[in-house]
Amino acid sequence: MISAHGAQVTVTNEEITVTPTPLAASLAGSSAARSLAIADVRSVTATPGDAWTPAAVAIDAGAGTVTITFPPGDASGPEDLAALITEAMQGEAPDVAPLDGHAGIPGFSFVALDVETANQHWGSICQIGMVKIVDGEEVERVSWLCTPPAGIDEFDPYNVAIHGITSEKVADSPNVGDLIDGVSDFVGDLPLVAHNAQFDVTALRNACVATRRPIPRMMFACTLAQSRATALDVLNHRLPTLAEFFEVALDNHHDAAADAAACAGIMVGLARRAAHEGSLMSFVHNTGFALGSLDDVRVTPVLRDRSGATRAMQAKRVAEAGLLAAVGAVATPQGSNQSGPSDAGERPREQRAAAPRNQAQRNQAPWQAVATPDTIPDPNPEADPDSPLYGQNVTLTGDFEPYDKGELWNGIAHHGGTVGKNVTKKTTILVAGEWATMTTKEKRARELQEKGQEIEIWPASKLFAVLGLAAE
Repeated sequence: MISAHGAQVTVTNEEITVTPTPLAASLAGSSAARSLAIADVRSVTATPGDAWTPAAVAIDAGAGTVTITFPPGDASGPEDLAALITEAMQGEAPDVAPLDGHAGIPGFSFVALDVETANQHWGSICQIGMVKIVDGEEVERVSWLCTPPAGIDEFDPYNVAIHGITSEKVADSPNVGDLIDGVSDFVGDLPLVAHNAQFDVTALRNACVATRRPIPRMMFACTLAQSRATALDVLNHRLPTLAEFFEVALDNHHDAAADAAACAGIMVGLARRAAHEGSLMSFVHNTGFALGSLDDVRVTPVLRDRSGATRAMQAKRVAEAGLLAAVGAVATPQGSNQSGPSDAGERPREQRAAAPRNQAQRNQAPWQAVATPDTIPDPNPEADPDSPLYGQNVTLTGDFEPYDKGELWNGIAHHGGTVGKNVTKKTTILVAGEWATMTTKEKRARELQEKGQEIEIWPASKLFAVLGLAAE
């Protein structure tokens, strides 16, 4: 399928089908698709536009000319459509396999993103993977190895153990700063999707800052947030678990392109599960979330929007920017009666709902999965002094599925570490588990880092490795 102005165009060797987007159908008073037999097509001509004049494709069908317009500035859409129709006239239109064998979702388009980092600094990107989804189907994917920004380019053994990328593997690769334009070009006007999107999008922004590159403006959704807000019969919400649940391939976990593809399949699976029709934005909005955003000032996370004000503002801005052909029509945000849990976003961020890990936990209060235990264990005086946790003051934040914090606290204490409930001036290590947004504890730790306090921020996988626990 190809996105045109107010429509999605499908071309096969038999016919051209023009399906209006939900918004265009609403304005026209009809949702009926138009079809044109390829056998009736005599010629096709693409007319380029400019910043003010829409580009168009004119199809001479003998009895008259059918014109399909594109948004101003869309240089590739008309040429791609004209080339596809020409191929169909010759019986050579390609067959596009739907994602995971399912039918697509007209208007459901986005770019899934995943990054791998060299060390604890979120901007130390050493691999970028992206997968483009158009109308619920994968159309393109890219993967780039890169060198991290200077000054934060050390490869931590813990990170290398996770993704297998070393300084030697990226030695001949471009610097991440040199790839930012390529990222922007690939994404275009589409929204991003990532699993635990706050990390990937913040990493992208931090890499731009570290390499003094302009920060692209993008909107994004998060499969971690969406899956947690959906009643799924899963043990946890890790990428491999969700990929298995939705029958999405994930053959090389922690390869950026493979993870991005799995993330894309999960988001499409979530939309299909909800019987959604339309854009990514309307899907996210209808589940009570506002899209996150990236700009030159900050990363605004994906958050619950109980009042609907942020969703209405986002829908208006997208419409005013003329991006409806890229992100599709957007639903009118509902208030507190929208589908999905409406009160989770009102609790402290670290007490938001996670789906039940097993049947016995389904009667728990939603926040108990990430709640802080009451009893703090004492450090083991006979612990190995060579342990990375020995003598450290450690605080946990976020979700550590399938382990609870009490279990991890005991492991930290066994290794000679002192556990703290909150980030203070004594904290030396903050372990950040998965969460859809940056937690208040992590924000505090980063503030103290900027003031000169020596606080390491570990991913959960590093703590699991030190404690001898399985990361997945």
